[in-house]
Amino acid sequence: MSTDLPRPRRMSLGSAFSMTPTWVVVVALFVIPVLFLVSASVATFDYDTGRLSWGFTLENYANLFRSATIVAFGNSLLLSVTATVACLLIGYPIAYAISLTRGVVQNLLLLAVIVPFWTAFVVRVYAWLTLLGPGDLVPSILTATGLFPAGLDLNFTPFAVFIGIVYCYLPLAILPIYAVLEQRDRALTDAAQDLGYSPARAFFRITLPMSLPGVGVAALLVGVPSLGEYTIPAVLGGGMTLMVGNLITNAFSVTGNYAAGSAIAVLLLASIVIVYLVPRLVRLVRTAIGSRKEPRR
Repeated sequence: MSTDLPRPRRMSLGSAFSMTPTWVVVVALFVIPVLFLVSASVATFDYDTGRLSWGFTLENYANLFRSATIVAFGNSLLLSVTATVACLLIGYPIAYAISLTRGVVQNLLLLAVIVPFWTAFVVRVYAWLTLLGPGDLVPSILTATGLFPAGLDLNFTPFAVFIGIVYCYLPLAILPIYAVLEQRDRALTDAAQDLGYSPARAFFRITLPMSLPGVGVAALLVGVPSLGEYTIPAVLGGGMTLMVGNLITNAFSVTGNYAAGSAIAVLLLASIVIVYLVPRLVRLVRTAIGSRKEPRR
Protein backbone atom coordinates (compact mmCIF):
# COMPACT_ATOMS: atom_id res chain seq x y z
CA MET A 1 0.00 0.00 0.00
CA SER A 2 1.48 3.32 -1.02
CA THR A 3 2.04 5.85 1.75
CA ASP A 4 3.07 8.73 -0.46
CA LEU A 5 1.29 11.93 0.48
CA PRO A 6 -0.25 14.00 -2.31
CA ARG A 7 1.93 16.86 -3.33
CA PRO A 8 0.49 20.34 -2.92
CA ARG A 9 -0.58 21.93 -6.17
CA ARG A 10 1.63 24.77 -7.32
CA MET A 11 0.13 28.00 -8.53
CA SER A 12 0.64 28.39 -12.26
CA LEU A 13 2.18 31.51 -13.74
CA GLY A 14 -1.15 32.48 -15.28
CA SER A 15 -2.96 32.15 -11.94
CA ALA A 16 -0.29 34.21 -10.18
CA PHE A 17 -0.52 36.89 -12.88
CA SER A 18 -4.31 37.02 -12.59
CA MET A 19 -3.95 37.72 -8.86
CA THR A 20 -1.73 40.75 -9.50
CA PRO A 21 -4.54 43.36 -9.49
CA THR A 22 -5.82 41.96 -6.19
CA TRP A 23 -2.40 42.15 -4.56
CA VAL A 24 -1.88 45.68 -5.89
CA VAL A 25 -5.14 46.79 -4.26
CA VAL A 26 -4.28 45.03 -0.98
CA VAL A 27 -0.79 46.54 -0.84
CA ALA A 28 -1.93 50.03 -1.88
CA LEU A 29 -5.00 50.27 0.35
CA PHE A 30 -4.00 48.15 3.35
CA VAL A 31 -0.31 47.32 3.67
CA ILE A 32 1.15 50.74 2.83
CA PRO A 33 -1.27 52.71 5.08
CA VAL A 34 -0.57 50.37 8.00
CA LEU A 35 3.19 50.68 7.48
CA PHE A 36 2.86 54.48 7.36
CA LEU A 37 0.77 54.36 10.54
CA VAL A 38 3.41 52.30 12.34
CA SER A 39 6.20 54.60 11.10
CA ALA A 40 4.33 57.70 12.26
CA SER A 41 3.69 56.13 15.68
CA VAL A 42 7.42 55.97 16.43
CA ALA A 43 8.14 59.47 15.06
CA THR A 44 8.37 62.68 17.06
CA PHE A 45 5.80 65.45 16.70
CA ASP A 46 7.17 68.99 16.62
CA TYR A 47 4.61 71.32 18.22
CA ASP A 48 6.39 74.40 16.86
CA THR A 49 6.22 73.41 13.21
CA GLY A 50 3.28 70.99 13.44
CA ARG A 51 5.24 68.36 11.52
CA LEU A 52 6.59 64.92 12.22
CA SER A 53 10.27 64.34 12.81
CA TRP A 54 10.89 60.88 11.43
CA GLY A 55 12.95 58.64 13.65
CA PHE A 56 12.42 56.01 16.31
CA THR A 57 11.01 56.72 19.75
CA LEU A 58 8.66 54.86 22.08
CA GLU A 59 7.55 58.03 23.84
CA ASN A 60 4.22 58.03 22.02
CA TYR A 61 3.47 54.53 23.31
CA ALA A 62 4.62 55.46 26.82
CA ASN A 63 2.13 58.35 26.80
CA LEU A 64 -0.68 55.89 26.12
CA PHE A 65 -0.68 54.88 29.77
CA ARG A 66 -2.18 58.22 30.76
CA SER A 67 -5.48 58.12 32.59
CA ALA A 68 -7.50 59.47 29.63
CA THR A 69 -6.22 56.77 27.28
CA ILE A 70 -6.82 54.01 29.80
CA VAL A 71 -10.35 55.27 30.45
CA ALA A 72 -11.05 55.43 26.71
CA PHE A 73 -9.82 51.87 26.13
CA GLY A 74 -11.78 50.67 29.15
CA ASN A 75 -14.98 52.31 27.92
CA SER A 76 -14.45 50.97 24.39
CA LEU A 77 -13.79 47.44 25.62
CA LEU A 78 -16.76 47.44 28.00
CA LEU A 79 -19.23 48.86 25.48
CA SER A 80 -17.91 46.63 22.69
CA VAL A 81 -18.20 43.43 24.74
CA THR A 82 -21.62 44.22 26.20
CA ALA A 83 -23.00 45.37 22.83
CA THR A 84 -21.64 42.23 21.13
CA VAL A 85 -23.24 39.98 23.73
CA ALA A 86 -26.52 41.90 23.42
CA CYS A 87 -26.46 41.63 19.61
CA LEU A 88 -25.87 37.87 19.85
CA LEU A 89 -28.64 37.38 22.42
CA ILE A 90 -31.11 39.43 20.36
CA GLY A 91 -29.91 38.41 16.91
CA TYR A 92 -29.78 34.64 17.40
CA PRO A 93 -33.52 34.16 18.08
CA ILE A 94 -34.33 36.46 15.15
CA ALA A 95 -32.00 34.54 12.82
CA TYR A 96 -33.39 31.23 14.05
CA ALA A 97 -36.96 32.38 13.49
CA ILE A 98 -36.15 33.55 9.97
CA SER A 99 -34.48 30.22 9.16
CA LEU A 100 -37.69 28.38 10.13
CA THR A 101 -39.80 30.33 7.61
CA ARG A 102 -40.00 29.83 3.87
CA GLY A 103 -40.95 31.66 0.71
CA VAL A 104 -42.35 35.18 0.79
CA VAL A 105 -42.38 35.41 4.58
CA GLN A 106 -38.68 34.64 4.80
CA ASN A 107 -37.85 37.17 2.09
CA LEU A 108 -39.87 39.86 3.85
CA LEU A 109 -38.14 39.17 7.16
CA LEU A 110 -34.71 39.33 5.52
CA LEU A 111 -35.73 42.56 3.82
CA ALA A 112 -36.72 44.01 7.19
CA VAL A 113 -33.24 43.20 8.50
CA ILE A 114 -31.47 44.70 5.49
CA VAL A 115 -33.62 47.83 5.00
CA PRO A 116 -31.81 49.89 7.71
CA PHE A 117 -28.65 49.67 5.61
CA TRP A 118 -30.43 51.68 2.92
CA THR A 119 -30.39 54.70 5.24
CA ALA A 120 -27.21 56.63 5.96
CA PHE A 121 -25.42 55.50 9.11
CA VAL A 122 -25.26 59.02 10.58
CA VAL A 123 -28.98 59.59 9.95
CA ARG A 124 -29.86 56.40 11.84
CA VAL A 125 -27.68 57.44 14.77
CA TYR A 126 -29.15 60.96 14.93
CA ALA A 127 -32.66 59.49 14.86
CA TRP A 128 -32.07 58.02 18.30
CA LEU A 129 -31.68 61.52 19.75
CA THR A 130 -35.43 61.94 19.23
CA LEU A 131 -36.15 58.66 21.04
CA LEU A 132 -33.97 59.00 24.14
CA GLY A 133 -34.73 62.55 25.32
CA PRO A 134 -37.09 63.54 28.16
CA GLY A 135 -40.68 62.56 27.33
CA ASP A 136 -39.60 60.58 24.25
CA LEU A 137 -40.48 56.95 23.54
CA VAL A 138 -37.75 55.04 25.44
CA PRO A 139 -37.74 57.19 28.62
CA SER A 140 -41.56 57.14 28.67
CA ILE A 141 -41.60 53.34 28.55
CA LEU A 142 -38.99 53.11 31.32
CA THR A 143 -40.83 55.66 33.44
CA ALA A 144 -44.10 53.72 33.02
CA THR A 145 -42.52 50.73 34.76
CA GLY A 146 -42.20 52.80 37.95
CA LEU A 147 -38.51 51.96 38.27
CA PHE A 148 -37.26 55.22 36.77
CA PRO A 149 -38.08 58.86 37.62
CA ALA A 150 -40.16 61.13 35.42
CA GLY A 151 -38.30 63.38 33.00
CA LEU A 152 -35.63 60.76 32.40
CA ASP A 153 -33.05 61.91 29.83
CA LEU A 154 -30.92 59.17 28.31
CA ASN A 155 -29.17 61.30 25.70
CA PHE A 156 -25.42 61.79 26.08
CA THR A 157 -25.03 58.80 28.40
CA PRO A 158 -23.12 55.49 28.09
CA PHE A 159 -26.50 53.75 27.87
CA ALA A 160 -27.37 55.80 24.77
CA VAL A 161 -24.06 54.77 23.19
CA PHE A 162 -24.82 51.13 24.06
CA ILE A 163 -28.29 51.36 22.49
CA GLY A 164 -26.85 52.99 19.37
CA ILE A 165 -24.18 50.31 18.89
CA VAL A 166 -26.66 47.48 19.36
CA TYR A 167 -29.15 49.02 16.95
CA CYS A 168 -26.62 49.83 14.21
CA TYR A 169 -24.73 46.53 14.35
CA LEU A 170 -27.59 44.11 15.05
CA PRO A 171 -28.11 43.24 11.33
CA LEU A 172 -24.43 42.27 11.14
CA ALA A 173 -25.11 39.72 13.87
CA ILE A 174 -28.33 38.37 12.40
CA LEU A 175 -27.18 37.70 8.83
CA PRO A 176 -24.18 35.38 9.41
CA ILE A 177 -26.07 33.37 12.04
CA TYR A 178 -29.01 33.04 9.66
CA ALA A 179 -26.70 31.92 6.83
CA VAL A 180 -25.37 29.04 8.95
CA LEU A 181 -28.78 28.05 10.33
CA GLU A 182 -30.28 28.05 6.85
CA GLN A 183 -27.68 25.53 5.62
CA ARG A 184 -28.00 23.11 8.52
CA ASP A 185 -29.38 19.61 7.95
CA ARG A 186 -32.80 19.65 9.56
CA ALA A 187 -33.00 15.88 9.25
CA LEU A 188 -30.56 15.61 12.17
CA THR A 189 -32.93 17.49 14.46
CA ASP A 190 -35.88 15.39 13.30
CA ALA A 191 -33.91 12.20 13.88
CA ALA A 192 -32.92 13.32 17.37
CA GLN A 193 -36.56 14.00 18.27
CA ASP A 194 -37.55 10.59 16.87
CA LEU A 195 -34.98 9.06 19.23
CA GLY A 196 -36.57 10.75 22.23
CA TYR A 197 -34.89 14.17 22.38
CA SER A 198 -37.13 17.02 23.41
CA PRO A 199 -37.13 20.06 21.06
CA ALA A 200 -35.10 22.05 23.58
CA ARG A 201 -32.53 19.29 24.05
CA ALA A 202 -32.25 18.78 20.29
CA PHE A 203 -31.63 22.49 19.87
CA PHE A 204 -28.88 22.70 22.48
CA ARG A 205 -27.21 19.44 21.46
CA ILE A 206 -27.45 19.73 17.67
CA THR A 207 -28.61 23.09 16.29
CA LEU A 208 -26.64 25.37 18.61
CA PRO A 209 -23.25 23.62 18.14
CA MET A 210 -23.76 23.59 14.37
CA SER A 211 -24.44 27.35 14.38
CA LEU A 212 -21.38 28.34 16.43
CA PRO A 213 -19.30 29.27 13.33
CA GLY A 214 -21.97 31.84 12.45
CA VAL A 215 -21.99 33.09 16.04
CA GLY A 216 -18.20 33.55 15.87
CA VAL A 217 -18.43 35.52 12.63
CA ALA A 218 -21.22 37.66 14.08
CA ALA A 219 -19.13 38.39 17.18
CA LEU A 220 -16.24 39.55 14.99
CA LEU A 221 -18.46 41.68 12.73
CA VAL A 222 -19.95 43.45 15.74
CA GLY A 223 -17.08 43.49 18.23
CA VAL A 224 -14.24 44.61 15.98
CA PRO A 225 -15.82 47.75 14.43
CA SER A 226 -17.62 48.74 17.64
CA LEU A 227 -14.29 48.71 19.48
CA GLY A 228 -13.11 51.69 17.42
CA GLU A 229 -16.50 53.32 16.95
CA TYR A 230 -16.48 57.12 16.69
CA THR A 231 -19.78 58.36 15.25
CA ILE A 232 -22.09 56.77 17.81
CA PRO A 233 -20.27 58.02 20.95
CA ALA A 234 -19.78 61.44 19.35
CA VAL A 235 -23.51 61.83 18.58
CA LEU A 236 -25.34 59.88 21.28
CA GLY A 237 -22.61 60.29 23.88
CA GLY A 238 -22.19 63.99 23.17
CA GLY A 239 -18.49 63.73 23.93
CA MET A 240 -19.31 62.67 27.50
CA THR A 241 -18.44 59.00 26.88
CA LEU A 242 -14.78 58.89 25.88
CA MET A 243 -13.84 56.06 23.53
CA VAL A 244 -10.77 55.20 21.48
CA GLY A 245 -12.31 56.58 18.30
CA ASN A 246 -12.74 59.96 19.96
CA LEU A 247 -9.10 60.00 21.10
CA ILE A 248 -7.81 59.19 17.63
CA THR A 249 -10.01 61.86 16.03
CA ASN A 250 -8.93 64.47 18.57
CA ALA A 251 -5.27 63.62 18.04
CA PHE A 252 -5.49 63.96 14.26
CA SER A 253 -8.01 66.77 13.77
CA VAL A 254 -7.88 68.86 16.96
CA THR A 255 -4.31 68.82 18.26
CA GLY A 256 -2.76 67.72 14.97
CA ASN A 257 -0.46 65.29 16.80
CA TYR A 258 -0.25 62.60 14.15
CA ALA A 259 2.35 60.65 16.09
CA ALA A 260 0.10 60.27 19.15
CA GLY A 261 -2.92 59.47 17.01
CA SER A 262 -0.95 56.86 15.07
CA ALA A 263 0.24 55.23 18.30
CA ILE A 264 -3.33 54.94 19.57
CA ALA A 265 -4.48 53.56 16.21
CA VAL A 266 -1.66 50.98 16.16
CA LEU A 267 -2.52 49.87 19.69
CA LEU A 268 -6.16 49.51 18.71
CA LEU A 269 -5.20 47.55 15.59
CA ALA A 270 -2.93 45.29 17.65
CA SER A 271 -5.76 44.67 20.12
CA ILE A 272 -8.09 43.66 17.31
CA VAL A 273 -5.49 41.31 15.80
CA ILE A 274 -4.93 39.68 19.19
CA VAL A 275 -8.67 39.19 19.70
CA TYR A 276 -8.84 37.63 16.23
CA LEU A 277 -5.83 35.31 16.66
CA VAL A 278 -6.25 34.08 20.24
CA PRO A 279 -9.23 31.75 19.56
CA ARG A 280 -7.45 30.28 16.55
CA LEU A 281 -4.25 29.69 18.50
CA VAL A 282 -6.23 28.00 21.27
CA ARG A 283 -7.92 25.79 18.66
CA LEU A 284 -4.56 24.84 17.15
CA VAL A 285 -3.14 23.98 20.57
CA ARG A 286 -6.16 21.83 21.40
CA THR A 287 -5.88 20.05 18.05
CA ALA A 288 -2.17 19.41 18.61
CA ILE A 289 -2.79 18.07 22.13
CA GLY A 290 -5.64 15.91 20.90
CA SER A 291 -3.55 14.42 18.09
CA ARG A 292 -0.80 13.50 20.58
CA LYS A 293 -3.29 11.71 22.84
CA GLU A 294 -4.60 9.54 19.98
CA PRO A 295 -3.23 5.98 20.22
CA ARG A 296 -0.75 5.00 17.56
CA ARG A 297 -1.69 2.19 15.25
